[in-house]
Amino acid sequence: MSEIAHPTVLIIGGTAGTGKSTIGESLINLLRLKYPNSQFLEGDRLHPQANIDKMAQGIPLQDEDRWDWLQSVSYESTQSAIHNDGLSIITCSSLKLSYRKYIMEQSPNTSFFFIMIYASPKEILMRLTRREGHFMKANMLDSQFHDLELPLNRNIEPNSRIITVDGRLENHVLLETFDTSFELLRGRKLSLQILEVFQLYKGERNPSSRDLDFNNALPLDMLINELSWVNIATLKSELSKLVVEGFIVEIGDGQNFKLL
Repeated sequence: MSEIAHPTVLIIGGTAGTGKSTIGESLINLLRLKYPNSQFLEGDRLHPQANIDKMAQGIPLQDEDRWDWLQSVSYESTQSAIHNDGLSIITCSSLKLSYRKYIMEQSPNTSFFFIMIYASPKEILMRLTRREGHFMKANMLDSQFHDLELPLNRNIEPNSRIITVDGRLENHVLLETFDTSFELLRGRKLSLQILEVFQLYKGERNPSSRDLDFNNALPLDMLINELSWVNIATLKSELSKLVVEGFIVEIGDGQNFKLL
């Protein structure tokens, strides 16, 4: 499988008890329809043992405890995306703006998107007190909410969204998460989305021909259909730029394009 030069990572964030893992697992199962090899990672498993021991004792983590962990979250999720269809999903509380910025800074060639799952302290306390097998203690709730900085300003955090779960059915939360994820993925640079289509079709058989696969070229009509939310004139203009920049080559008067 070829490596992806500009991977995409969706981070499911929020305090403990918001259902990040359930949401992440459901989302990856849906996105595998397009990215069949994509992986879901549990960010908590990347904590060093010292952090796990602190949380097990009910000791809140400080900033200095988190930087190495956040670096691992950035690196491992990026590597997973690079080697698995260009996309991965990872859970990571990402409570502060500085944490989200740090994750992005560690892997500057990766497109990170944060979906912050929010529930009220009352809702979280109820969930944590009935949960077994999680090292986060209910008495650490105040610390989590003290650190929480939701991405309320899209001018500051254009790649982040908030989904509230209080009083809602789980399926409705999942549907909003799906919609939000597609919105974020479609908002990436158009050139990256075009090149991603070429990568995802590489090596696949062409259902319209027994003898050809998509390594030869992708038809313009297919690119238009795959990126149906993009204005056709805008798409053609971006394809022309990619030809000039040497990423793809035009075949047959602009009706087919091949990845170089």
